[in-house]
Amino acid sequence: MNIDNLKKMMEEEQFSEDYINLCVAYATNLDKKGLPIIFDAIHLAKLIGIETKELYSYYELASTLYRTVVIPKKTGGSRKLNAPSENLKYIQKWILENVLYRLDSSKVATGFVPQKSIVDNAKPHIGKECVINLDLKDFFPSIKYIWVYNLFKGLGFTRHLSMLFTGICTLDNELPQGAPSSPYLSNLICERLDSRLSSLADHMGACYTRYADDLTFSGNKEIAKYIKLIKRVIKEEKFELNEKKVRIQFSYHQQMVTGLIVNDKLSVPQKN
Repeated sequence: MNIDNLKKMMEEEQFSEDYINLCVAYATNLDKKGLPIIFDAIHLAKLIGIETKELYSYYELASTLYRTVVIPKKTGGSRKLNAPSENLKYIQKWILENVLYRLDSSKVATGFVPQKSIVDNAKPHIGKECVINLDLKDFFPSIKYIWVYNLFKGLGFTRHLSMLFTGICTLDNELPQGAPSSPYLSNLICERLDSRLSSLADHMGACYTRYADDLTFSGNKEIAKYIKLIKRVIKEEKFELNEKKVRIQFSYHQQMVTGLIVNDKLSVPQKN
């Protein structure tokens, strides 16, 4: 949308100067961030290609439009996925591709980022004296409705649009594991966590990366003494650590990062 054309059109429609200035300021703020200019639910529905009442029905009935799928984990046990209906999934993908992907996630986030993989996550940790692996417990369910709402509202969208986006992208007050919008949303919401842990890593003389719920620090053997401080930051950011999965690996161990060996070079562990 061309903002000059918008202003001209509104002047021709004889809207008040104050209202025109308000709309132009709103549009300019979104445009500067590279985000789509969306004014209300009617506008959003048109962009998606559905009727406004249909958009509201997906918002209001979202909690009933999932089916639970249980899949086995490679490490044993199982994982519960909440798979959205095809139509709800279509809207979530539209939000992902037209809103969320226009925003950069933090540089240390390597999971769910286009053109990045476990290799990008593991590379910075090659040949280090010490590698620390940590895992965030119940990662997606830890991310609450209000966090998602505050993200959209902080981007500059209206309260009503932020509510619609959030209702469509959450389930029972949580980020559903199985919705296409959830992974990248989690990266954007973890920006402050990543920023704080990156600053701590700089102070430690270490390297830090995050692949979804897997956090990795590497450096000299002295970094192991910072483990309590790392845990404190995670707790302060309202995430819970899976204590059973905390691993401190020195160079005389087989050092693993997201399934890859990083002792001297990147390699895949041999199957028994």
